[in-house]
Amino acid sequence: MWQALTAEDMRSKGLGRRSFRLEEEWNAETLSRDFLHAPGDYNMRSTAKIHLIKSDKTVAELRDANIAQQNKSAKRDQELFKYFENALKAHGGPFASSARPVVAGLILDSAYSMEQDLILGHAALGCSNPGGVSLGMMGSHLAYSWPRFLEEVPACLMDTAIPGDTVGNDNGQCGSMWEACSIGQGAFLHEVGHAFGAPHTTGIMARGYAQDWSKNFLSETAYSSHTSTKGAMVIDGETNNDARWDLSDALSFKVQSHFRLPTDQPLSREVLAAVPSVQVLYEEEEAEFLRLVISCPAQIARLQFNGTTESTPTVAMPVSKVQFTMDELESRFDRSHPLILGVLGMNGKSRVVGNVWKLFSHISFVRIPGSSVILQKRSCLSERYQKVKEENLKSWDWAVMLQEKGADGKLTPATMIDSRVGCLLDGAVVYFKDGHKTPCGPRWTRGNQPHAFGGHAAQKVQIPQGVDVVKVEVGHNGRLNGLRFHLSDGTAGGYLYEDSSSQALEPAENEKIVGFYGRSDYRGGFCGIEEFGIITAPKDGELPDIVYDLPELQNTDGGTGTKGNCDDDESDGTADEMFEETDQEDEDEHMDE
Repeated sequence: MWQALTAEDMRSKGLGRRSFRLEEEWNAETLSRDFLHAPGDYNMRSTAKIHLIKSDKTVAELRDANIAQQNKSAKRDQELFKYFENALKAHGGPFASSARPVVAGLILDSAYSMEQDLILGHAALGCSNPGGVSLGMMGSHLAYSWPRFLEEVPACLMDTAIPGDTVGNDNGQCGSMWEACSIGQGAFLHEVGHAFGAPHTTGIMARGYAQDWSKNFLSETAYSSHTSTKGAMVIDGETNNDARWDLSDALSFKVQSHFRLPTDQPLSREVLAAVPSVQVLYEEEEAEFLRLVISCPAQIARLQFNGTTESTPTVAMPVSKVQFTMDELESRFDRSHPLILGVLGMNGKSRVVGNVWKLFSHISFVRIPGSSVILQKRSCLSERYQKVKEENLKSWDWAVMLQEKGADGKLTPATMIDSRVGCLLDGAVVYFKDGHKTPCGPRWTRGNQPHAFGGHAAQKVQIPQGVDVVKVEVGHNGRLNGLRFHLSDGTAGGYLYEDSSSQALEPAENEKIVGFYGRSDYRGGFCGIEEFGIITAPKDGELPDIVYDLPELQNTDGGTGTKGNCDDDESDGTADEMFEETDQEDEDEHMDE
C-alpha cells in the first residue's frame, strides 16, 4: 500500500511512476488471499522480505512506562529508538552501518495497558543517517486493524466498528477500525519519510494521513468518528487529499538510489547538495539597474511569492535561472510589507528568503572609487539570518581580501586558509606570506577579549604561489555548518557534513575570487557564521591599490564601534593556542516524531 500510494503520487507530480524498493526473497506469497490455497509451488514468488530481529532487552524492559513515548512523564522517551538501532547493528548483515540501510521497523511487543491508560513498547520516531542506519520505527499496537491481503483493503478502510476498550486510542483519533488503520499505516510511513530524510513539511509529513489516508485507495470514504463527518466521494484531482508527499519531499526522494529508474540521469554530488541561490546583481555597465537573480544547478521546480506559486517554472518545465527587476516586483507587491520568496530545486533542496526587499537594501557589489572596476559579492545565508528582523540582528560584519597590506604597507598574498568547522561554521582564518593573519569572523568577544575559534573538523588549505581559489562550498542545515575551498590546481580542503546541503559560490566566467565577506552571530557563545560570501573582480587586470584601503573590504571592528583588549600581534584573535579542537559545540543526533 505504501509503494502504491507513493508511485501514484510521484506520477501525479510528473516525476514518473516510481517508489522505494523493498528487499525481496523467494518465498510463499501472501499479498493475495488466492495464494493461500494455490496448488504446488504456484504461490512461490519474489516477495518482500521480513527480518525478525531479537533485542537484548526483555519484554518488561521494552514495556517500561518510563520509555513510552506517549507518557508525558517519561524520562527517556527516545530510548526505544536506541534499543531498536542497537538491535539492528548487533544483528549485522544488511543492517550493518557500512550497508547504509533504510529500515522500516515495527516493535512487535507493543501493548496497551488499561490500568495505566498508556500504549507501552511504542515510539513513533525516524532519523536519516546517510553514513549509517536510517530508521523509521513504530509500535505494532494498531496492526490489528490493517488488511492481511489486498482483498481486505476496502473492507478495512470502510470499517466503522469501534475497536473497544482493550486497545489504545492513539492520539485520540482511532475511534473506528478504519481510522485506526489509517493512523497506524500513515504514522508508520511518516517515520519512514524521516528515515529517507524528509523533515516536517506538509501532507504525510504533517499528519495529513489522519483523515485522508483512505482517499488513496477508495472511491468513497466512511463516516469519521473523530470529526463526526460523513464519508465523501473521492474525485481524483478535485477532492482534497493531504495524505500525499510534499513536492519537496517527492523531489528529494526522486534523486535517491531507492527511487531511481533506469532512465534517470545521474547527478553529481555537488548538484545533489546544491541549494537554490538568490542574489541581487546588476547589469554589466549599468550598476543602477538591479535585478533579483534566482538560480539552481539542479534547475528550479517552483517559485512562490508570499506563499503563492508562480505559473512558471514547474516540474514539467524547470529552468536554471529566473530574473526579476525591482520595477517588476514593485508593480506586483507592496514595498511596505515583507516579500517572502520560496524557491524549490529539482533536487528537493529549497530556500526561503524572509524579505526580498531586504536583499535589495544590501547591495551585492562594490564600486571602486576613481576607477571603472566593480567588485561582485555572492553569499550563502543561514535560514535564521534570512528570517530575523534587521533590528534584532547582532552581528560582526567582516571582509578579508586574498591580498592584504602588511605592516610595511606592501601587498602580501594569502598562503593558507584555516577552515574552522564544528557542529556549526565557526569561521576561517587567512594566513599571509608576511606572517600576519586575519579572521573571517570576530576579532574579539563582546567582553573585549580575543575571540577563540572552535571547530573539531578544522582543516588547513595551503595556497601555493600562482594558484587561485576558484570555488567555495558552504554547508548548511538550518545554520551554516560547513566550508570547503577549491583551488585552481585541482586540490580542495575543508569539511562538509554528508547529511547537510551545500551551496557552491563561484565567480562568473570573466571573474576571479579576490576575497571573502560575511556576518558572524555576535550575541555571544560560539559566534557562528550567519553569512559567508565571495568577492569577485574582473579576471584580467590588477586591482587599484585603493581597494586594499577600503574599510568595507577589511575586518576591523565588525561594525560594533568597539576596540578589543588585544595586543597588536594577537588583535585578530587567532593565536595558535586558541585553535585547540573543542567538542563543546557537538550536538547529539536527534530523531523526529
